[in-house]
Amino acid sequence: MPIKLKIDSQEIELEEPTTIIRAAAQLGIEIPAMCYKEGYDYFTSCMMCVVRDRVSGRTMPACSAQVAEGMEIETQCDEIRAARKATLELLLSDHVGDCEAPCQRLCAIHSEIPKMIREIKDEKFEEAIATVREDMAIPSILERFCNAPCEKGCRRSAFDEGVSIRHLTRFIADWDLKRERPFLPSVKEDSGKKIAIVGSGATGLSLSFYLTRAGHACTVYEREGQPGGRLRSADFDQSLLPDWVIDGELRVLELMGVEFRNNCALGDQVSLEKLRAGHDGVVLACGETGKELLEAMGVPVTEKGLKINPKTAMTGTEGVFAAGNVVKKGMPILKSVQTAKQTAECVSQFVNGQPIEGIVEIYNHMMGRLQEGEIDIFVSGADPIPRVKPEKLEAEGYDLAQAKLEGGRCMHCDCRASHNCLLRIYSDDYGAKQNQFKGEERAKHSHLNQNAGAVYESGKCIKCGLCVQVTQKEGESYGFTFVGRGFDVTAGVALDKTLPEGLEKVADQVVEACPTGALSSNEKYQPPQGRPVGAGPEPASTDGVEAAAGHGESGGNLEDKGAGEGK
Repeated sequence: MPIKLKIDSQEIELEEPTTIIRAAAQLGIEIPAMCYKEGYDYFTSCMMCVVRDRVSGRTMPACSAQVAEGMEIETQCDEIRAARKATLELLLSDHVGDCEAPCQRLCAIHSEIPKMIREIKDEKFEEAIATVREDMAIPSILERFCNAPCEKGCRRSAFDEGVSIRHLTRFIADWDLKRERPFLPSVKEDSGKKIAIVGSGATGLSLSFYLTRAGHACTVYEREGQPGGRLRSADFDQSLLPDWVIDGELRVLELMGVEFRNNCALGDQVSLEKLRAGHDGVVLACGETGKELLEAMGVPVTEKGLKINPKTAMTGTEGVFAAGNVVKKGMPILKSVQTAKQTAECVSQFVNGQPIEGIVEIYNHMMGRLQEGEIDIFVSGADPIPRVKPEKLEAEGYDLAQAKLEGGRCMHCDCRASHNCLLRIYSDDYGAKQNQFKGEERAKHSHLNQNAGAVYESGKCIKCGLCVQVTQKEGESYGFTFVGRGFDVTAGVALDKTLPEGLEKVADQVVEACPTGALSSNEKYQPPQGRPVGAGPEPASTDGVEAAAGHGESGGNLEDKGAGEGK
């Protein structure tokens, strides 16, 4: 007989028994799960998929519980959401790892620095400039004058000196501008909204970049005969900022669709009333401006200057925003670009009729202060050389050889799965807190990196069992299994074999199946050459000295040996 039930008030009739999670999928309802993957057996370990039956009042795991006649399943009621939040917070309590590297967290622009460095080192320049321009406006200009807080927070500075992030970013940005056609970042579909930006200094140019990427038509009004504003003044060392750099960044913006109108001073040729009438939003980025001129523009001012709501960057005039030195004089260029990014998000939300919240960051797990010996684990996978400091670095920047050398010093503290880690995504969705069930001392960071297609960090493992199932199903000779008992149980290679022996065939599959990034792709993997098919992996070296030099073929866990690539 057919089975009739409701899931989130939607009726469904099933001809055959099935699980609740599969029945929900037929209705287009996605139930969160981390230990369940279609095509494999359920394991019922993460308990994220719990749902509630209103009829019986029972909660149950949707991945394994069977549908029954008359059920009324709730997948997002308050009780269930609270249970999932608690589950996540328990998992987070012993999670050892960072979603983002310290350098990225401290970058005011929030650029994916370790990813860019890997791409430069591998000479994947097109990918590297795409990574930079995903987050950063005018990088070739900015990185000549940035005060580089990312470098101060670089973990490598606890060992010798931080990585020269600013000059690596400048290297790839300059490379891009010198090409016949520079890289153009993606732009959202045309919103039909028009934005006027008054001023073409660092703030105005950055605003036009971020607002254009959001799909809005931007026109930049400049009072001088050419764009650039204060960037072309003595406020910036012009010996470090040749015309080709400013003109190159302007060309990128023009190719993206930004329109520049020069010789347009606000108050004379262009009035604020006309700008408001012809645009959906206006942003003042006209630099330091006196009180009298601001009043003449028609925007409210106080004794301290321009009246502005600091949370939304909107002035006292509806639809008119402000950013940069017009709000607070003496603003350094990094702060100008940062406030432009935040203000652009507020403007975009305003013109799209959305609540003005600015940039809302996703959940970000932080490992915190390193314990004794952990810096050695991180630095073991980086090149053991001092910071690359050529004599004319500020004037000329890095060349390719120097950039690759310096890039090799990066310890890659980021999580490779930061964009698709289900633990992170669900923690953000459910508002989970990292320290809700914090213990007295976190577990020690460990990192198993041998010459295999994947790297294993047991501190990120949630014991979902998917790596065990994948290796068994695909016929690995050893594969993964569970090791230990009780709370100390963890996933590991069977029979105490090496990682290359456990992942001879299916490294890519276990990386894809892993919900947290405990298993991630190994960029340094070098498949053994000349070995016959089916001969098994090449024996791994157990030479800790060789591994510490970054050769990546050690046969042990870095928690004990200090071998392999740090992350």
